[in-house]
Amino acid sequence: MNTPQASVERGTFSSVKSDFLASIVVFLVALPLCMGIAIASGVPVAAGLITGIVGGLLVGILAGSPLQVSGPAAGLTVIVFEFVRETGWEMLGLAVLIGGTIQFIAGLFRLGQWFRAVSPAVIQGMLAGIGVLIFASQFHVMVDDKPKGSGIQNLITIPQAVMKAFSFDGMGPLEVRRSRIRLLREVGELHRKQTSLAERVAEQLPDHASPEEWETQSAAEEAAEVAALQSLVPRQEAIVEELDALILEVEKFEAQSPQATRRERVLAAAHEADAMAEVCLNQLRAGELRDAVASQYQAATALEDFLNAKKNHGMAAQLGILTIVTILLWQGLAPKKLRFIPAPLVAIVLASAVALIATMPVLYVEVPDNLWQEVRFPTRAILMDAPWPDLLRTGVVLALVASAETLLCATAVDSMHRGPKTKYDKELLAQGLGNMTCGIFGALPMTGVIVRSSANVQAGAKTRLSAILHGFWLLIFVVFLSFLLRSIPTSSLAALLVYTGYKLVNVKSMKKLRDYGWSEVAIYAATVSMIVITDLLTGVIVGVLLTAAKLLYIFSHLTLDLRVDEKDRKAMLNMEGSATFLRLPRLAEELEKVPDNAELHVDLTYLDYIDHACLDLLMKWAEQHKSTGGDLIIDWESLHGRFQLANPSASRATVRSSASANQETPNPDSTSSVGA
Repeated sequence: MNTPQASVERGTFSSVKSDFLASIVVFLVALPLCMGIAIASGVPVAAGLITGIVGGLLVGILAGSPLQVSGPAAGLTVIVFEFVRETGWEMLGLAVLIGGTIQFIAGLFRLGQWFRAVSPAVIQGMLAGIGVLIFASQFHVMVDDKPKGSGIQNLITIPQAVMKAFSFDGMGPLEVRRSRIRLLREVGELHRKQTSLAERVAEQLPDHASPEEWETQSAAEEAAEVAALQSLVPRQEAIVEELDALILEVEKFEAQSPQATRRERVLAAAHEADAMAEVCLNQLRAGELRDAVASQYQAATALEDFLNAKKNHGMAAQLGILTIVTILLWQGLAPKKLRFIPAPLVAIVLASAVALIATMPVLYVEVPDNLWQEVRFPTRAILMDAPWPDLLRTGVVLALVASAETLLCATAVDSMHRGPKTKYDKELLAQGLGNMTCGIFGALPMTGVIVRSSANVQAGAKTRLSAILHGFWLLIFVVFLSFLLRSIPTSSLAALLVYTGYKLVNVKSMKKLRDYGWSEVAIYAATVSMIVITDLLTGVIVGVLLTAAKLLYIFSHLTLDLRVDEKDRKAMLNMEGSATFLRLPRLAEELEKVPDNAELHVDLTYLDYIDHACLDLLMKWAEQHKSTGGDLIIDWESLHGRFQLANPSASRATVRSSASANQETPNPDSTSSVGA
């Protein structure tokens, strides 16, 4: 990566022109990524956009790395997706809040550098594992399908997704395509509204309450929850009315379809969605507490099935392929004067234009007219009912992964410019505050992100103003131009994430690890495999444990090669590795094999380290061996040097001890017989 020739100037608001232009480029890079990462995380796109805005306007001001850009990161999508699927979106804010608090406290205690103390094999393996999971899950979304239950299932079912990509229903007349697009948009909007309402109901009711908790609930608490439910009746009534009117249109439209099987599937899904919406409405009116949350999510699922029945997988796949091909071609063939335009933006704009011109009936981004409709502040019911062990576990994982990714990114950004370097503790504090804010808003967690940060530096940014302004542009765009987002095909955003996942599996980094030995490659492979097979936390723990086992082996492995020449009464002992107390019995055993009156030469060429126990053994054995007429030839100065590398203070004491012993029979040679 080229380093900008102009050094970064000091001062927060200097070089305004350069920062202004750079902020536009970063905004154009961030916009599709914020939406794509939100979709990959299983949350509305608004949650990703809010995180991008907070990353610019708040973290950009406070960051310890002035040119680093923060926002939603692909590296956290796996954690968030699994958490939302198992616990619910309404609990995500608390997990992010906990993670941000841990980061903030770590910054206060100046632990920023410690988050970088992770083996490169584990870090690269973690990123590659995340990349595999993102690639596998978003491959299905790229053909307008849903991700499966786990990473392994997503990988195994990729051939099925490929087969769906070849299922092409035909373009059909223009009016038919327009009608299909309009119906898809209306069903998608109803799905968004029902999902949003389900989250509101979950915020009011204890979704995870046990039967015992229901029985002990006071009459006042129950009355308050019933009133909260009934206040949501108008929203459910509006959904039912819109859905009833929509089904009438669908019936008329599908009556003209020559495909009887498809028509029956669509109408069955439509009536099932209508029935579930009616059930939800009746429960809200009656104030039925126990089943309200489950019914709401079932209604959202039914609408999603209705949406799935009307999809065109072949057209979605074509737009996804177009997106990936455009990214590759733009990166390699774009005119030099236009390369400042991000390849992902060009690809998304082109795919959206093709979908618009060809009137392609595929899924499009669902986004509310008002961004703040998707803000999820923690409620009393959520706080009382939260599954705290799961929240704490996820919060810790988010804090560790986000901090490591942020600070490693900051180090990479520092290598791209010659300006002020990162203050790691300050950066950790800023990230903590940013994630605490995102948690309060119920948005996605954030990290420092290398794609946006490198774009920032390469675009000529000089100060933190560029990162701040990119958040401002995101806010302006979402508030005033959100209608444009509804023109973006979901498959094109998924394709962008497929490409991102592929890039995270960095083959070059694996080759570099090979230069440090096959053990590093094995740790990398084990980390990737465990992340894909189990989950991210388990994979990282396995990687760290294997790294620790490798270090234990290195610091405990000692090879001893003793050769005795009985004729000349000489012996040679080669020591390779680390001589620690764990190998002291082996060293003592080899020394016992030396004949009493032999002259022993010890070769320290390949000895990396010796601890006090083994050093003391050699010194005492040398004295005993001399008393039997033997001699020990060893480079004591070099030996003490190896001990001093790990323990300087203890080494000085040992040297003084050995020096006093050597005063009995001094010898000026540094390589000498002990006691001589």
